[in-house]
Amino acid sequence: MTEQTQPQTETQTQTQGKRDLRQEITDRFVAALEQNKIPWEKPWESIGHNGFPKNLISDRAYGGGNRLILMFEQMERGYTDSRFATFKQIGDLGGKVEKGEKGTAIELWKNEPFWERPDVKITLAGKPVKVLGEERGVINIAGAADKKPYGQVKPGDLAVQHKGKPMSSWSSAHEVLDRVVAKTYVVFNVEQCSGLKLDPEPTLSPRLPVDERGEQLMQVMAKDGVTFKQHGEAFYSPSKDEIYLPARDAFKTVEGYYGTALHEIGHATGAEQRLKRDGITGAHKFGSEGYAKEELRAELFSTFMAAQTGIPHDEEQHKAYVQSWAKVLKEDKNEIFRAASEAGKAVDYVMAKERELLIEKTQSADMIKEQSGILEKPIMEPANNSESFVDYTIAGAEELSRMIDETKDEFMMADQLEKEKQELDSNKQEDKALQEGNTENTQPDVEKSQSKVAKRSSRKSSAEHVR
Repeated sequence: MTEQTQPQTETQTQTQGKRDLRQEITDRFVAALEQNKIPWEKPWESIGHNGFPKNLISDRAYGGGNRLILMFEQMERGYTDSRFATFKQIGDLGGKVEKGEKGTAIELWKNEPFWERPDVKITLAGKPVKVLGEERGVINIAGAADKKPYGQVKPGDLAVQHKGKPMSSWSSAHEVLDRVVAKTYVVFNVEQCSGLKLDPEPTLSPRLPVDERGEQLMQVMAKDGVTFKQHGEAFYSPSKDEIYLPARDAFKTVEGYYGTALHEIGHATGAEQRLKRDGITGAHKFGSEGYAKEELRAELFSTFMAAQTGIPHDEEQHKAYVQSWAKVLKEDKNEIFRAASEAGKAVDYVMAKERELLIEKTQSADMIKEQSGILEKPIMEPANNSESFVDYTIAGAEELSRMIDETKDEFMMADQLEKEKQELDSNKQEDKALQEGNTENTQPDVEKSQSKVAKRSSRKSSAEHVR
């Protein structure tokens, strides 16, 4: 029998004392890794039909560590709806959280201007004032206990002290003392609630078969400058910007081949000319801490991409890194969040490039049709971001008709990728907060293909390869 308790609210969470969410999540992952289990070893491709977990009100996908946390909850509890909201947001919509339901703690990152800090004192002509806001060089001030401003002044009229020491100017106070702070909130999946009058969650366009989507993503990266070559082992070479893969028929499954390709693409996103990730640009040797951290980022990239594209990856190939991951996570509770944030940026990069390629292809097809004089209706954008496109009356060469049919799926995906693009910057605040101390990545990956069981020779590993 389940004990009937009141649902946990975000207010309760914040008043129970300072909760160290990062330490909780890190401890959970470390415990699994020390048992030689990969905590994110799930069939993520099964949950991505509605996209990544997102907020019910804003419809924006959660990013970084929050994305990873909520994906776990969605998978472990079997939620088919990807929408989450706080206790208050649910109540504002006329719904309620069912008794006994437990929410999931996430972080909300917020820019905090220096004048909101408790260790900062601001005075006007020697008298303490409270700053309520600033806009276009004008500062709204109020009395210490007031909620409404009583006047406006220029920044130069105010004196700023931090821990009793004066700051040289208002601008220097911004530069030195502004920060990004995190608060812990509890969110609930809509399936834990009742009374919500919601439209069914829109599903994304039907997924392409694994081989078609995999080839498309490889084409995306090839257009971005990556060269794909055949080799007995799978790895990425940062100095050459080349991905090496065994022949496709060397893999037991199609999924194994494209899953391995995706892992190497994850490494390639860190190149100097792309995201400039230290794990790739830092020349970390195989077996080093930096190398293990880069492997963690590529692994989480593959996890996120599996949920997004339906292309699974084989964690068995990377279990050699389990104890290294446990070590780096145990030493730094922020590392899994940094890794998830950087993996999310890598996913955003690849998805944006894919969208660009599809738009370019559709525009090229339109141009060919117009030049051939066979387009009887102008091409129109789908109404209301729907999945249905206007019909086109095509007459003419059989070969051209075949070409247009082959690009049909690309038209169908344009809407989906447009929405994904809108989510790319949703986690900028968290990224900013994580930049400090974020010089600890790793380098290329040295993963064996499924067809190779032989152990590596005693050759020296260099920063040339990332597996």
